[in-house]
Amino acid sequence: MTKRQEHIRRRLVRAAPRMAALAVAAGSLFLVCATLLFFVRRVTVRDSDGPQRVLLTARAEPRALLAMAGIAPEQPEDTVSLLPQGDGSLLVSVQRGFPVTVAVDGKELDVVASRGTVAELLADAGVELGADDEVTPALSTRVTKGMDAVRVARITYQEYTEEKILPFEVEYIDDSETTTGRYAREILEQTGEDGLARVTYRRKYVDGVYTETQTVRTQTVTEMKPEIHHKFNTDAVSPLPPPEGITVVDNVPSSYTTVYSMKSTGYYSPRGRGASGLGLYYGTFACDPSLIPYGTKVYIASPDGRFVYGWAIATDTGEFARTNPMQVDLFYETYAESAAHGVRQVNVYIP
Repeated sequence: MTKRQEHIRRRLVRAAPRMAALAVAAGSLFLVCATLLFFVRRVTVRDSDGPQRVLLTARAEPRALLAMAGIAPEQPEDTVSLLPQGDGSLLVSVQRGFPVTVAVDGKELDVVASRGTVAELLADAGVELGADDEVTPALSTRVTKGMDAVRVARITYQEYTEEKILPFEVEYIDDSETTTGRYAREILEQTGEDGLARVTYRRKYVDGVYTETQTVRTQTVTEMKPEIHHKFNTDAVSPLPPPEGITVVDNVPSSYTTVYSMKSTGYYSPRGRGASGLGLYYGTFACDPSLIPYGTKVYIASPDGRFVYGWAIATDTGEFARTNPMQVDLFYETYAESAAHGVRQVNVYIP
């Protein structure tokens, strides 16, 4: 070994402890830096009524972060939230309390809030709501700084009941296009009758002031019975309807007690009433009242069905009744029709 090589070896031996110490220090520094890089992160501290600060720290306690940012600590009415962000940083948000006006029962209350809904605000203010009370805005609305006043309207109701007439309706059955005959008739098949209903109303009061009346329910006491008119064409002279429950098939009523075979004539009179005091119109006839009493409704048609006078009411009599009680004189509203009737044999059915 040369003298130079020996000199280098001795210097390396003497420097080895220092080099080892430097290596250890460098390793420690690397570990510290790596640790800091792993735990330290960016934290944004935001004050709704103040500044915004950005920190690099490993701390995650909201109060400690507020102190580090030099932001005043929260008050009881403030809300502090710690929110992780998508880039791995943190956001510390301080929402300072703000006043919200609550108008209720004729008073205005200033309530401090920083979060929550209108329902929570009213609960914090000690406002109890009735089942029908109305709140504006809705209870689920989030409270915000600068929002309009929350208004509570106290709602009360007063119910009462009245009876109400249900006017009958007028209905028309029009068979004029599906029926044939030389007479166009419109008859009253059913007389209308008013109905009766019991209606319950409810008066609404907002903060003691009447606002409207609502219909709660309607109970029918008596059903309305409509007035029914029937339009049709027919060869029957009389437009009168049959007695209730009776129908006519092949010119024979479904129910009768007596049938007379009688001679019939036609007559016309400008007078408005017969000997009975009852009216004269299509569907009335003269007879012997001892055989067919006044006011009796009968059905009149020829035995072969070629002539049909129809349902008719006895309202008059004539000289013929003294000599031939088995005769009826059928009323027409024109002289020409009465003359054209001539003399016909008819069956008179008495229910």
